[in-house]
Amino acid sequence: MFKWCIAINNLNQNNNPEKNKKEIKWYTYVDSTLDSKLKKFMDKYDIKNQAKIIRDSVNNYIDYVYQIVQKDIERKEYNEKAINDSIRKAIETFEFHATFNEELKQKLSPLKVSILMLNNFINEPNRLIENIENIKSALLELENSIKRHFEEPKLIRHIQRFDILYIEDNELERKTVDTYFKRKNIDITSKETSEEGLDILNVSTPQVILLDIDLKTSNINGAKLCQMLKSKEQYKTIPIILISAVVSDKEKKEILAITGADHIIIKPIDRLADLDIILKYLK
Repeated sequence: MFKWCIAINNLNQNNNPEKNKKEIKWYTYVDSTLDSKLKKFMDKYDIKNQAKIIRDSVNNYIDYVYQIVQKDIERKEYNEKAINDSIRKAIETFEFHATFNEELKQKLSPLKVSILMLNNFINEPNRLIENIENIKSALLELENSIKRHFEEPKLIRHIQRFDILYIEDNELERKTVDTYFKRKNIDITSKETSEEGLDILNVSTPQVILLDIDLKTSNINGAKLCQMLKSKEQYKTIPIILISAVVSDKEKKEILAITGADHIIIKPIDRLADLDIILKYLK
């Protein structure tokens, strides 16, 4: 847990208010596990200012609690681990879509807090009823969020179709390939990350996916994304062509077997015409 304290060091005997004010320092104490977790988070999202992220986190948490409970309420014992485990299992169902993970967590948090507060209102019928209404609202929001991501888009994506979804983190290569196919009057949509690609797939359907196997700016690399798409009923019939660095014939077969991809184009691509293999997948 975060523990916050104000340390006032060696206050001047003249009790100068301005002097004292400058000597007040904020200190943050964390255990080694939390410290390691914070450093990994900052490295992952390239965050440099540790003090600012801690201040923002505490400030947001306080605002969030005030918003949920509106006033100080006595905490009672509850089985938080069991609730966290249940929520984690629910989230893992949608593990392949990173952006939806965050939305799902946000929808589950107020629901969890409201449930944990129920015991506090056993002897206060009015507040108990109010909290139950909060739970019902949170459940409805959660249900609508899931429908929006996994039911409604399923219908839309079969109507909105295009030729190629190209996912590549190298901007120059992305623009070059994008221009090459557009000059052939092929409808191509190019994205930098797996997460952006998944957002596109959520609302539309390409005839083929051209996917770089090593996506450095994504949380999910190309090989993992290919595996996940091929394991999902709604995506598995979409041909996926991987772009990979030079590999042997044996390694090529292993990559195809592991990822489920339909073809591999080997880098470096000396001639753009080598990409025309994709054309045979276009109807």
